[in-house]
Amino acid sequence: MEEAVKQFIFSLAPFSEDDFVNALPYFKTEVIQKDDYFSKAGRYCDRLGFVVDGLLRSFYIIKDKEATTFFLSPGSVAVALLSFLQTKPAIENIQALKTSTLITIKKKDIEVLYKENWKWQQAGRVLIENYYIKMEQRSISLQSKSAQELYVEFTREFPEIIKSVPLHYIASYLGVSPETLSRIRKIR
Repeated sequence: MEEAVKQFIFSLAPFSEDDFVNALPYFKTEVIQKDDYFSKAGRYCDRLGFVVDGLLRSFYIIKDKEATTFFLSPGSVAVALLSFLQTKPAIENIQALKTSTLITIKKKDIEVLYKENWKWQQAGRVLIENYYIKMEQRSISLQSKSAQELYVEFTREFPEIIKSVPLHYIASYLGVSPETLSRIRKIR
């Protein structure tokens, strides 16, 4: 398994090398081709994935328009969380913007690990807490910052994405029209 994934897992709980090795059979490597979906609205998301390489985006369809919520670059966790936790069809899509490699684990296998070792329960809790913090920070930013401030923050957080994804995805992420994004980019 990729060293970055191992380090990520070890950051979530006090795992020993044996804990990690014993869990390896539950993980697999998945390649998602450009434009294919890791998770699709209307289908149950039964796995989560650690992005090793590539780029994905999470988005909803709202009133026939795509609303981008996250860009998932290496080091990110890809999961349609509501679907995953509630065992219901997803309302969000997670699509590869580039061919992407993920290390994935099925929900049923996570539940086995939870029963086998309390450290996996802690890892799951910390993962959910981190996801919540990220969502809360994003929500606060969207409510409290101007479009220009959001764009500056975005360029700091995702400098590589600016060059590699269509601008309408970035505009959607920022909650502005493509025309507004063009004006902001000209000012900067």
